[in-house]
Amino acid sequence: MDRLKTIVVDLTPILPGGENGGAKIFVLELLRRLTQRFSQTQFVLLTQAASHDELATLDGPNVRRLQLIGPAQPASVKAQLTRIGHYLLPRLPGRLRRIAAAIGYQLNTALKRSKSGGLLQSLGADLLFCPFTAPTYFEAGIPTVCTLYDLQYKTYPEFFAPEDAAHRHRAFIEACRRATAIAAISDYSRESAIRHGELNPENIRTIHLRMAQRITRDCSDTQEQRQLLERLGLCSGRYLIFPANFWKHKNHEMLLTAFGIACRNGLPADFKLVCTGSPGERQQWMIRAANSMGLADRVLFPGYLSNDALSVLMSNACAMVFPSLYEGFGLPVIEAMAAGVPVACSNTTSLPEVAAGAAILFDPRVPTQIADAMVTLATDSDARVQLVEAGFDRAAEFANVDRMASEYWDLFLYAAANVKHESLLTGAYVDGWAGPKLTIQTAPSETPQMVELEFSAPEWLPESKLTIRATQRGKPFSAAAELVRGANLRWSLPVSPGEGVIYEISLSPTFVPAQSGQNDDRRELSAILQKCHITSSDGAAIELFPENSAA
Repeated sequence: MDRLKTIVVDLTPILPGGENGGAKIFVLELLRRLTQRFSQTQFVLLTQAASHDELATLDGPNVRRLQLIGPAQPASVKAQLTRIGHYLLPRLPGRLRRIAAAIGYQLNTALKRSKSGGLLQSLGADLLFCPFTAPTYFEAGIPTVCTLYDLQYKTYPEFFAPEDAAHRHRAFIEACRRATAIAAISDYSRESAIRHGELNPENIRTIHLRMAQRITRDCSDTQEQRQLLERLGLCSGRYLIFPANFWKHKNHEMLLTAFGIACRNGLPADFKLVCTGSPGERQQWMIRAANSMGLADRVLFPGYLSNDALSVLMSNACAMVFPSLYEGFGLPVIEAMAAGVPVACSNTTSLPEVAAGAAILFDPRVPTQIADAMVTLATDSDARVQLVEAGFDRAAEFANVDRMASEYWDLFLYAAANVKHESLLTGAYVDGWAGPKLTIQTAPSETPQMVELEFSAPEWLPESKLTIRATQRGKPFSAAAELVRGANLRWSLPVSPGEGVIYEISLSPTFVPAQSGQNDDRRELSAILQKCHITSSDGAAIELFPENSAA
């Protein structure tokens, strides 16, 4: 534990309310346990303005929040990037589309990092934890652990806008490249990551979401429970529930179709269907669909619910139906089982792994199968009893949150002991432009090495020349070099045999094309990096740039 005195956690992706789905629930609970169990470690939580105050519930003697992103950054720029990506990406050929997506991802990352250069080192970080996958604040030499939920965008690309799929792909690629270790939330997600990311299996572990007790079964008949059910027009045990946001992969359309079939094929007339989840355009579309199907009085959309309200609705339901097309884990399945609620769910992706024989499985693409499961759950008391008993046993395997926290801590220690000692370059965009700083890490070598760089400065640059400086551990390493507008510069930095080094190369002055009236590019740029490679005395060479960054 002495090796992990300070852990920095990137919570900047967290949004208010339920927009992050189950990932937010998991991350907050994990952090509560980690900060309580490992009280000698300081946890620094990086936040954005929109959720900074909400995260105050995590504050403690060894926890502090550090707001990095203000209310206007990068929201307005990200919105513009989204509009441009939505228009541009579908119109580009394959390779150019990948390059444009990579540039967009790097630009968004650069905007988030614009005021955080060297942040981890300044905080004395022993480890960076990225529970939302993307290693945005990665710094060479500091172990990094990322959590991977799923690769849904590869299976169902049609569910994502082009810019969203591109962002998810770049986040996955960057996690594979930068993370010292990765935690996958299921064996299914782990195997998918190994296959698509060509990962070393030793560096990615399955750590299940052991949070079954978040929803508890309250058998007492309190006034608060009765008031909630009465307000929604529900009777205990006479409705089915589907707790999920209205994302396309959750398959609400098929659920409504199946419910309509079930209503005609034996589902008792007083049974209702409750679909919780954050309001939005998709929810409104589903409400209109239910009305057009003549189900307005039997399908409820109560919106985003507090944990207490959701617990009441879940524990009083006859059963939960979970027709999702894709899940990295499927936490609501386990939560329902822990609450003594029988479950029917899809037979795809991670759900058979999680349910493990304790649920009715159906093909989520076949509405008659979903409808049959609904009727069985509503009318077959013996089946419900068997499912509840099996569900309790299965949920017990996912009930120990402290075990989950310990598994993450073990992964943190593994990462700290196995920092990636490989040659890498950060700070350059895939189109060659460098930002204000490049970081070059060299792998250990038994022979002398040389870092070889070549820069060019277009003739139209605003400034007549640039100054390039190299530092190592914050101290100047060599004399500064000058790059004249319209010229090229080759530069070499020696590396002695040993453990490898980290060079930080600063380039100034920089410019933003959009601010100088050249185009709409909002990146902070300096010069064009033509080449960057490491050569050894034995003639071997490692190319750091250009590389296949558009993968």
